[in-house]
Amino acid sequence: SDAWMKLCERYEAKQSIAYLIGKLFRGTLLDESEIEPQLNAMRQKTQVLNSLGQTLDNSLVTIAMVISLPPSYST
Repeated sequence: SDAWMKLCERYEAKQSIAYLIGKLFRGTLLDESEIEPQLNAMRQKTQVLNSLGQTLDNSLVTIAMVISLPPSYST
């Protein structure tokens, strides 16, 4: 039925949002790879979140990027 499909779509979107936010805030960038493409992948996750209706403030995205930097970037 239409109601079931709408419920499934909504649940899948919420599940995707939770997954992406988890990846964004729990990920660690790798020293072995260039940082810029990894940061771009994080930006892409925020764009997908925006398209799912979950907008994150730029300051939160910046915090996610900073906390994901590898230990070699600590000062």
